[in-house]
Amino acid sequence: MSRGLQPLARTIFEGLSPSYDRVLDAATLLQDRYWKRWLLSEASIEGGERILDVGCGTGVLEEGLQAGRGEVVGLDLTEEMIRLAQRKRVPSIDSLCLGDAERLPFADGSFDLLLSCYVVKYCSAPLLASEAARVLRPGGRFVLYDFSRPRGAYAPFLAFYTYGVLRILGAVLRLVGARGAFTYEALPSVIQTRPWDDGFGGLLRSSGFRDVGMKRLSGGAATGFWGTRS
Repeated sequence: MSRGLQPLARTIFEGLSPSYDRVLDAATLLQDRYWKRWLLSEASIEGGERILDVGCGTGVLEEGLQAGRGEVVGLDLTEEMIRLAQRKRVPSIDSLCLGDAERLPFADGSFDLLLSCYVVKYCSAPLLASEAARVLRPGGRFVLYDFSRPRGAYAPFLAFYTYGVLRILGAVLRLVGARGAFTYEALPSVIQTRPWDDGFGGLLRSSGFRDVGMKRLSGGAATGFWGTRS
């Protein structure tokens, strides 16, 4: 993970971990549920595949997966998230491990499918793309999404919510001593200063992916990408 943003990511997710699922719904106005359905639909998971979820958090994505569809490995940067995922005992998760998205602790060609939510904005996008290509088998698929800077027809509304409402919520939560305050305060700046989706499709192609695609989600609040390992 990007050296400059790794401490920030750890601070955000370590402090957020006990209330992660609730904050995720609140911060995205329940849109994350739609985004995860989109990701799983785009992934077109087949039986018997080996799947890696980079940034698995508490296993929210895996709660939408049917157990036995494949071998699912969850990887996350923070130990607190991994512990919460373990306590959930999500049936579709086969194993969990600590790891960095920029240096995936797996051998070349280990997986058929790599999924990721909310990770790339904290990473060196070129390193994430190259690591994804490395650990995927030929023909393996990469599908991800993350928050993106407001643009397009809905940009004024999204900017108001992202840069205004979220910061106000953070300030209110800090006043009452809530653990999620720092997340609401820090996230707008990360989104604003990390335009990760600009040129990400070309980056995937140069890293060895074909059939690359992109989709703006919920009017551009988040952006999804996918590609197949050549």
